[in-house]
Amino acid sequence: MFDSTFWFKAFELLASLSILVFVHELGHFMWARFFKVGVEKFYLFFDAYDFALVRWNKQGLHFFDWIHLPRLVNPSETEYGIGWVPLGGYCAIVGMVDETHNSEQADMDRPDAFVKQGKFAQFMIMVGGVLNNVILAVIIYIGMAWHWGKDVLEIENLPYGVEYSALAKEIGFQDGDMIVAFDGERVTDFNSIGNHLLLANDVTVRRSGGEVTFALPDTLGTHFLKEKDIMSFLSLRQPMVVADLLADGPAARAALQAGDSIVMVDSVLTPYFADVTSQLKLHAGDSVRIGYYRGDSLCVADVLLTSDGKLGIYSKSLIGPEHLTHIDFTLAEAIPAGLQQGWTMLYNYVRQFKLVFTKEGAKELGGFGSMGSIFPEKWIWKAFWGLTAFISVALAFMNILPIPALDGGHIMILIIEAIIRRPLSNKLKDRLQYIGFGFIVLLMVAVNANDIIKFFF
Repeated sequence: MFDSTFWFKAFELLASLSILVFVHELGHFMWARFFKVGVEKFYLFFDAYDFALVRWNKQGLHFFDWIHLPRLVNPSETEYGIGWVPLGGYCAIVGMVDETHNSEQADMDRPDAFVKQGKFAQFMIMVGGVLNNVILAVIIYIGMAWHWGKDVLEIENLPYGVEYSALAKEIGFQDGDMIVAFDGERVTDFNSIGNHLLLANDVTVRRSGGEVTFALPDTLGTHFLKEKDIMSFLSLRQPMVVADLLADGPAARAALQAGDSIVMVDSVLTPYFADVTSQLKLHAGDSVRIGYYRGDSLCVADVLLTSDGKLGIYSKSLIGPEHLTHIDFTLAEAIPAGLQQGWTMLYNYVRQFKLVFTKEGAKELGGFGSMGSIFPEKWIWKAFWGLTAFISVALAFMNILPIPALDGGHIMILIIEAIIRRPLSNKLKDRLQYIGFGFIVLLMVAVNANDIIKFFF
């Protein structure tokens, strides 16, 4: 059931999350230290039941340490460690009611306690993790741009244009339309079209020498959540050229070969892939005459199609490296490019978050299984860092939501206290913390259960 691919992707996810959690908690730690606020413990992973793989402080270094009694250390010291439950990490700040302390455990009377600090210091300590995640994503994007550059598939370089699905044609697209703008903003990179389709209100296409603008429906987001692929809406228009054949498939039995270009089905001209597939469906299960070019020669063959109208071939993509524009960046150029990429990812993620509250969005919510599935089946540094940057942006946004037990919940309480000009009672803070933590646990159970259901059914 769980093959080597599963475990490899699990390792990639764990490596990515370990980096992100460490950087996030380091943000809280750094700002706490900057304002001279005490930090009791700083851990990667959780040391549940007081068991840690590694822990160290000024008393020494301990491996596989299981301590049932409180450790006797100077109150100003910090204990560092690596726990055994790889689901996150934490930074236990003195005098702060959070997932590590309730109001009775937080030691609020110490002079270096969190509650003794000014509102600005408290705010920076709370928001430090989110800031670090955003900064990390930007640094990764800068590094990727500097090291790998960027490949752009310019719309103007598409040799055959674009073809559209039935849904796209209902909206107003026509095969051959060249997308040139969304909401009046010109676009040049074909690979950026997916995000624009999710977020834009209208689209402008070049058609028959002129430009046409029409509205995009709000339901496009749910369509992409359901289909999970922009190719379900539009694809690069190109001829159907045989790359390989299924053994003993219809095309193989009719003696078609790799490199043959199919241009006719049952006397109907089919210059492009979509033309071929639509005609084949009309003759599903029947014998049909196929016209194809082999080199410069036009040939014909009678083919008995499968019951679902398939030829039994793999089609060859004619979009190659020659159609891509590679852009190299100096470090000075990579910095603004990385900043722009980070901002674009955060902006798109925030705008697309509304889809979570749709029926299709709720179905697609996932936990660790869904996150792990997006990693490649072999180690690719570019993919690893790109996905780590994306998850870092997502983690920053989710943590800033005003839910008690998250950073955004702490900031919400801080804002309320600033408005009413007095602190909320410790009992109320405890209750809010328990409610928020309970909600997060239930949410984690739900999304991971959703993964299990999708895996088996």
